[in-house]
Amino acid sequence: MANNKVNIGLLGETAVALELIKRGYDVININSAYQNYKNADLIIMNRETGNSTMVQVKCGTTKNIFVGFISELDGTIPELDKKIIGPWVFVKVDDQYNLDFYILSANEAKTLIKAGNDWYVNDFNRQLKSKPLVGMEISWLEGKPTEASASNLKIQHKAFNNPLAETSKNKWEKITRLLD
Repeated sequence: MANNKVNIGLLGETAVALELIKRGYDVININSAYQNYKNADLIIMNRETGNSTMVQVKCGTTKNIFVGFISELDGTIPELDKKIIGPWVFVKVDDQYNLDFYILSANEAKTLIKAGNDWYVNDFNRQLKSKPLVGMEISWLEGKPTEASASNLKIQHKAFNNPLAETSKNKWEKITRLLD
């Protein structure tokens, strides 16, 4: 698989748009008018109700998808609450271009990103030397915790208690209920 980030991102945005079009909604890709618009990628509209929402799409090919934020060394993420304005869809692409969709409400995205980053920055037995990029583990999107590491490992960490109680896989209703 050619792992060109721009092409993978475009694939994810297009796939999410097609899924929502199949459900009867109108979709505008904001990035066709603004290069890499920061707070959302798609505007989803329901012509019948007049309701709309903005959706952020994050796409990746590994078990960790970067979310576009950089953490401070203390684990805080500047302006996270202001920059998450609608639902988020994470798209996992495998080597055969099979896609898995994980949908979070805006509040779930904020909560999971904060919790995961705090765990990564503060609950490992190490000192960060630079501000880390913030990532989202696919297992977290599936509602799974991360176990504590064994004591014989060089880097030990506490268990991650996932704030998601269940998987977010294919939970399109987190978007569609905002539109109906």
